[in-house]
Amino acid sequence: MPLYSLRMFSRIREVLVRRESELRYMMDDIQLCKEISRLKKELQKLIALPENKKSKEDKQQEEELVQQIHKLVETRDFLVDDVEFERLRYTYGSKHASFLSPSKCCQRHSTAGVCILLTFFPEARGA
Repeated sequence: MPLYSLRMFSRIREVLVRRESELRYMMDDIQLCKEISRLKKELQKLIALPENKKSKEDKQQEEELVQQIHKLVETRDFLVDDVEFERLRYTYGSKHASFLSPSKCCQRHSTAGVCILLTFFPEARGA
C-alpha cells in the first residue's frame, strides 16, 4: 500500500476519532442540561410555596436542590472547558500544548481542584 494511502487512512481515522469525541461531549452536555432542567422544575415548585407553609423538609430539600444544580453546572462548565481544550489541542497539536497551562484553560475553576483538562496532558501538571 502506498505511503500516501496510509497517511490518508490515518488522517481519516484521526478525524473520525475526533468527531466521536465531539459527539460524546454533546451527549454528556444534553444529559447534564436535562438533569439541570428537571432539578430546576422541582426547585420552582418548592419556591412557589409560601414561606410560612414550607416544612423543615421542604427547606432542606430546597437547599439540596440548589447544591445539586450548582454541582451539575460546575460539571457542565468543566465539560465546556474540556471541549475548548480539545479544540485547541487539535488546532495547535500536542507539540505546542506547553503554552496551554491549566490556569489559561480553566480560569473559572482555579480553586476547584485538579482540572479535568489535565487528563489530556499529564505532563502539564508540573507547569
